[in-house]
Amino acid sequence: MMDDGEQSIGIGVNATRTPTAATPSSGEGKVVRVGWYEASYNYTDKFGRKTGIAYEYQQKIVTYTGWTYEYVEGTWPELLQMLMNGDIDLLSDVSFTAERAESILYPSLPMGTESYYIYVSPNNTELMSDDVSVFNNKKFAVNQGSIQEEILKDWARTNGITANIVEIIDQSNDESIDLLQTGDVDVFVSLDTYGRREECAPVCKIGSSDYYFAVSAQRPDILTDLDHALKTIQNEDPFYNQRLYQKYIWTFSTGIIFTKEERQWLENNSTIKVGYRDNYEPFCFEDDGYISGALKDFLEYASACVDGTVINYEAVAFGTTEEAIAALDAGEIDAVFPVNMSAYDSEEGDLFVTTPIMSTEIYALVRTGEDKAVFDAEGTRVVLLEGNVNFDNFVKDYFPEWEISWQPTLDKVYAAVENGTADCAMVNGYRINTNDRLRRRHKLSLLDTGEKMEFSFAVRRSDTILFSILDKTVSAIEEPVVDAMLSKYTNTTTKVSFSDYLRDNWAVAFAVTTVLVFLMLFLLLTRLKSDKMAQERQMLITATERDSLTGLYTRNIFFEYSSRMYRENPSNMMDAIVMNIEQFHVVNALYGWNFGDTVLKGLGDEIKKIIGGGAGIACRTTADRFEIYTKHIDDYQGLFDRFQRRLDECTEDVNIFLRMGVMPWHDGLEPVQLFDRARAACNMTRSGRHSRLVVFNEEMRTKEILEQRLLNDLKYAIENKEFLVYFQPKYNVQVDPPVIGSAEALVRWKHHELGMIPPGDFISLFEKSSQIGILDRYVWAETARYIAQWKEKYGKVIPISVNLSRIDIFDPDLEKTIEGIVEETGIGRENLHLEVTESAYTEGEEQILEVIRCFRSKGYHIEMDDFGTGYSSLNMLSRMSIDVLKLDRSFIKDIKGEDDDSKDVQMVELILDIARSLKLVVVAEGVETKEQMEFLKKRGCDLIQGFYFSKPLPADEFEEKAIKD
Repeated sequence: MMDDGEQSIGIGVNATRTPTAATPSSGEGKVVRVGWYEASYNYTDKFGRKTGIAYEYQQKIVTYTGWTYEYVEGTWPELLQMLMNGDIDLLSDVSFTAERAESILYPSLPMGTESYYIYVSPNNTELMSDDVSVFNNKKFAVNQGSIQEEILKDWARTNGITANIVEIIDQSNDESIDLLQTGDVDVFVSLDTYGRREECAPVCKIGSSDYYFAVSAQRPDILTDLDHALKTIQNEDPFYNQRLYQKYIWTFSTGIIFTKEERQWLENNSTIKVGYRDNYEPFCFEDDGYISGALKDFLEYASACVDGTVINYEAVAFGTTEEAIAALDAGEIDAVFPVNMSAYDSEEGDLFVTTPIMSTEIYALVRTGEDKAVFDAEGTRVVLLEGNVNFDNFVKDYFPEWEISWQPTLDKVYAAVENGTADCAMVNGYRINTNDRLRRRHKLSLLDTGEKMEFSFAVRRSDTILFSILDKTVSAIEEPVVDAMLSKYTNTTTKVSFSDYLRDNWAVAFAVTTVLVFLMLFLLLTRLKSDKMAQERQMLITATERDSLTGLYTRNIFFEYSSRMYRENPSNMMDAIVMNIEQFHVVNALYGWNFGDTVLKGLGDEIKKIIGGGAGIACRTTADRFEIYTKHIDDYQGLFDRFQRRLDECTEDVNIFLRMGVMPWHDGLEPVQLFDRARAACNMTRSGRHSRLVVFNEEMRTKEILEQRLLNDLKYAIENKEFLVYFQPKYNVQVDPPVIGSAEALVRWKHHELGMIPPGDFISLFEKSSQIGILDRYVWAETARYIAQWKEKYGKVIPISVNLSRIDIFDPDLEKTIEGIVEETGIGRENLHLEVTESAYTEGEEQILEVIRCFRSKGYHIEMDDFGTGYSSLNMLSRMSIDVLKLDRSFIKDIKGEDDDSKDVQMVELILDIARSLKLVVVAEGVETKEQMEFLKKRGCDLIQGFYFSKPLPADEFEEKAIKD
């Protein structure tokens, strides 16, 4: 994929001898010259050690080939040319093109794949069609020099389409998408991780690009060895590629973002009030007047877990969930937790319920000795605590035939069961120990209902935007994080222990133990009567080919047979299915290995029925994981439900759930590749019985891989000056004609592999990962260097503003860094303006104000960026040591002209009045029309920045336009 590169470094040879593998191929003893380039796939850590996904893969390959590596250093473009010339033998991360294939060799298995899509304006309904002929003679915008440009040309040729290609050189991704809105282009082509916003919509995938280990055409012997090694690696470990991705590249951020309407709602509503049920450990309870429990930690984590947006929560305690819902209906609070409601109950209550946040097993409390009678008997009477609507809904959902009564206290609830006025009560697994003394005093026993209760937020149905905000927040927080929150407060409120279960069900345990003992004795006596030699031969065969417990194939035999099936009939449509039993180690720990074996055998028997009659083959690869290679089916949900029902039949009193990942048949993919993707899908399944099935989609991991790749390449990009500083002029419109008064430094990334990457695709990523400071320091230094260079060349200086992020402001070395840059370049402090976004003042206010005062006292000009977005009060503005207000573009974009009387116009006029009263210069951002410019000029705005005057310019163009003239 590395198709472009302009930097050059010295070429050197670094020979490394690698130990010979135990059973190498015929390549043993060969010396292989490997290209080494510092990038995301190969890099040297701070201890001088080589590492990276390609490097580790190469070390794995050598265990099967017996090669000895000699590393040849250079940039990737240099090394590619050396590979073509035969000066090196092997190079990683090479995209396939027909032109390259004429001079280098490719193995049969790639290292990975990325996909490319066509995007159009949502308003352009003409192009939202399955008929690709509608794209004939349309204008296609695509980044210059990128691999997708060639893919677009191939796609157009294949489909008989004339594509008028507009090469994008220096425009950001947002600016390119804006071309769709203005009609300057009809189509935008990019990676599937780009362009995800309201202004564009993906229409179709046009292709993908595999990347490989490439081999010199002069070394076909190396290709033979490499093919053997890659196939063997994936046969023996089908998930090797996936594990490397997880180790070096994958991140698990959700990628969830708030829409414009959601952000506006949060700006207009400073706090979300959450009502919660008090005294409900470990979920939520009041401690010294403040909320505590898992909900407290959840709200703190949720306050900034979605794209960096800060959300303020206020927790309000109520005696019961019913009281909290009443307060929600009255408008006193915005949401309620914990809530368990069916879709019908939520509709009847005029509520929306979010995706579940937490869940817990539910147990029945019965008089000791009555055991399971409550589940089977007609007219079972259950007594519940008044006001706890969650258990009301739980009983209605799972035991609708039961008769419900209520008592005002837990003591009276438990007493009703003991004295026979009720047959059972309910308790969740996390509160068993909390209520254990009460349970024992009333001589009650525990029975597992086999069901879970899930807890969610509830909001009013009229608050659709708030519902979306909370639901996205819940989805952004992974289950292990929530489990850790519950564990923190479980301490004395842990789930029911196995010893508790045995103590309360000793008769059942004794009976089961007795049966198992007699069964083991019977099996032992039967085995002793068998022929010893025949048994040993059968055991050898079984150990080699079959799993002794389930009768399914062992892993190695399974992949050998599946590969053979594919080779004999590659067009036969076969799906790959991977299943895991969730938390099976806990089941073994609680109920014993014999019980666990029963579960595994039952599931194995059901799999045999599915693949019977030659429909496919299956194996048990590990203790609780099964893999199936079967004829293509359409109803994956039905298949999942069938397997889950079999588990339910095996475990009537125990909750055991499956997770299933599916990779449907795909032309050209071998079984090992199908199962690699099915395993990835299985890993992506989330908890919750209705979300444990995932059908693999290649797009699932593309964004994570791309983002990690950009993070990995940050250091390389800085060192090789891939980041380009652009300058957007700010025009003084209070003189005629307007003249350039200053400018803002912006950044673009000319990636050595991906071409020009717009800032929207990496700025927020670096901010979230706390890496933005590295890039900021680079931009400051480059900007100061240009100012000094132009001053020396033309004797002229135009002040330029640079951005300070929140991370920069809290950097203890900030002042030293900026002062060092100014001193080194010899520019005046007044020529390097410092921009701080208004949102940066939301936390650590006093420290930020002190940093700003310090810089201003030294002679720096301070600009407040994005002013008016709702963070600062007028009182705080009066305390800020600033020189310039930058009016946020959101107020400008909808202004039509002098006759406009919208709220945006009123807001702009108000901000200009405030600035005049404080003697501040005002810069308006995002001005695109003459009407907007004249409107602002007439009302006293000092400086205009936007496309009306100029887009951001590369340094040489800005020099020509602003400095030289």
